[in-house]
Amino acid sequence: MIRLSNVTKAYEGKTILNGFSAELPDKGFWAITGRSGAGKTTLLNIIAGLCTPDSGTVQSTDQISMVFQEDRLLPWDTALSNAAIASDEERAKKLLCELGLGSALHQKPKELSGGMKRRVAIARALAAKANVYIMDEPLKGLDSATRANTLEVIRRYTKDALLIMVTHDEMDAADADIIITLQ
Repeated sequence: MIRLSNVTKAYEGKTILNGFSAELPDKGFWAITGRSGAGKTTLLNIIAGLCTPDSGTVQSTDQISMVFQEDRLLPWDTALSNAAIASDEERAKKLLCELGLGSALHQKPKELSGGMKRRVAIARALAAKANVYIMDEPLKGLDSATRANTLEVIRRYTKDALLIMVTHDEMDAADADIIITLQ
């Protein structure tokens, strides 16, 4: 379980999160929406332990895997090697194939389109076998058919875990258990 109590975070004197509190269960799908600059990515980074709040507390003992806004792939490694960083090649290969990248396993990031890179980053996160999957705009840049398939794969691999996903697309959040809208 993840518990945030009165979390506040400011940057350069501007308060991004102000007294945010939530208790997130061990399983389920939480979507976070809101306008640009509302603190969505900041909230994810606080939950993941990548950034500390100015005040308030965050409690989490869970193993977290994350998809960042940027793909953050290692340019010298193949799609398969990038996806297998936190797992094994067999699981990574299976995920890449399910995400439509079976023919790109041995290509390096510079040889991949933006949408392909995005799916490699998603495969890497899902291959990690975590309790909590945090995804910051994981479906950005994907066409509608690829987007639908990718979301289905994400939901299937996170069904026994907690998925926290930032999205600007209402359709991506449509089957979320909880939708948090930051102002």
